[in-house]
Amino acid sequence: MNTSKRNTVYGADLVVRSLESLGYRTIFGCHGETLLPVLDVLNDYPHQRYLQMQHEQAAVHAADGFARASGKPGVALLNTGAGLTNALTGIATAYSDSVPLVIIVAQLNRDKIGKDAFQEVDIAGVTMPIVKHSFKVNSTSDIYEMIMQASTISMEGRRGPVLVEISLDFLTEKVDNPAFFTRKATLPVNAGKPLPLNSIKAARKMIEVARKPVLFIGGGAILSEASDLLRELVQTTEIPVVSSLMGIGAFDGNNPLYLGMVGMHGTFAANKAVHQSDLLICLGVRFSDRVTGKISGFSPKSIKIHVDIDASEINKIIAVDLPIVGDVRSFLESILDTLDVYTVKSNVADWKNETTQWKRTVPRFEHSNSILSPQEVIQMLDHYSSNNTIVVTDVGQHQIFTAHNFKFSKPRTFLSSGGLGTMGYGLPAAIGAAVAMPNHQVICVTGDGSFQMNLQELATAVNNNLSLKIAVLNNGYLGMVRQWQELFYDRRYSSVKIGSPDFAKLAEAYGAKGIKVTSKEQAEQIIPEAIQHQGPVLMEFNVVEEENVYPMVPPGQSNHQVLLSR
Repeated sequence: MNTSKRNTVYGADLVVRSLESLGYRTIFGCHGETLLPVLDVLNDYPHQRYLQMQHEQAAVHAADGFARASGKPGVALLNTGAGLTNALTGIATAYSDSVPLVIIVAQLNRDKIGKDAFQEVDIAGVTMPIVKHSFKVNSTSDIYEMIMQASTISMEGRRGPVLVEISLDFLTEKVDNPAFFTRKATLPVNAGKPLPLNSIKAARKMIEVARKPVLFIGGGAILSEASDLLRELVQTTEIPVVSSLMGIGAFDGNNPLYLGMVGMHGTFAANKAVHQSDLLICLGVRFSDRVTGKISGFSPKSIKIHVDIDASEINKIIAVDLPIVGDVRSFLESILDTLDVYTVKSNVADWKNETTQWKRTVPRFEHSNSILSPQEVIQMLDHYSSNNTIVVTDVGQHQIFTAHNFKFSKPRTFLSSGGLGTMGYGLPAAIGAAVAMPNHQVICVTGDGSFQMNLQELATAVNNNLSLKIAVLNNGYLGMVRQWQELFYDRRYSSVKIGSPDFAKLAEAYGAKGIKVTSKEQAEQIIPEAIQHQGPVLMEFNVVEEENVYPMVPPGQSNHQVLLSR
């Protein structure tokens, strides 16, 4: 800590010192009048890296990407008024996907509150439904304690964003005894409470007698750092595995026992296995409608075990036979200690042989009329990338193409907005991931629609010289909406054909390297060159306009009622 430029310590110093004492070294934010005291004192803290984003939504998405990639809370610094309301989408995105964030919002002076002052907004009121907890600082002596508690709460139990509201007059107030605020603190680890012994015994018996078990893994398996134990369980028992979108990477996508993603855009093998299963072991999932399809048709023959750290998720959507409230890692540790793995392996041998023969790949796309298919682009990105590459997507067809065609083998390498489905998430979240994991290659896969929602953050990538690679799949449409209109509205397209700039030239205008790719041959040459390039690169791939994402379960149908083609 370095405060040599001045002897006086203010409340704003306490904000930074509190973050430093908790081990935070990166803050994402945007300028604003009420933030000026904090931004000013940051000059005196050389260990703190502040990234000035171009938009508040992007600042929160960047903190979100930082948190998902690193496993540690991301920090966002926001102004009140429009600064806060701009950020609401980012906060809601993190809340939906259980991402730990510490969000510090600088409020107006207390004497202005309630008087319709310039940029006044009810911070606690507008954020209440989309934060895990909210603190309001009532004196400068509260700053350290509340930031520390925010950090703790963001990581305890089901993770999520926590907000700390600090009025401008506290940020500018002199502090008489700042020594108290230099004490160290540690972030909690979800070690998990001991699980009920009778529940573990019941789960063990269910697994040992099952003939068609399936492990269904969600984002909770990644959040609990359970991937190593999951792989050990599968290796010793050979139980087939399926995942939700958020669970991708928790298990090695190259393993023959991984049947793929389940749900609306799940693989044939994954959906069929879940439908025929006699035991569904659900780890850290919340049974979203995109996963289950028609509730009555979801895995109708199976006994269901549901392990989740959030008790409110148990029996909320799908009725289960054995509910276990607890950490996924703790559950797997307990099961591995007691399970008769040889019996399980013997019982599931026929089931394993059957399921691994089912089609895990998506329907063939070679018959497309496109010069360059989006699936080929993703497969080439996968081919030329390392196992440690972090891929961040926006939301739309490209998101599902990536989920199916990029083989993720490690946790925290696939980052995407699942619950809220936020277009515009990709680029700023990729910036956060690149800052969090500077030794990892980071690729942002986006579409021409999503990219235009936060493309201004190219400036942030260039200003910070991030070695970020951006793949824009340009099909001239809001692709997923167009697909729905094609399949369910008799191809009556409405407001889905979009115009775009020349993205490669736009990247050059921002100071990044921009490349336009129109053929497979070009892509084969350009992608490895771009990955090796130091600094941000945007690759614009002109792909077929009307390529569809398959498989697809029609809305209101069960997962076994899948469309494999037009």
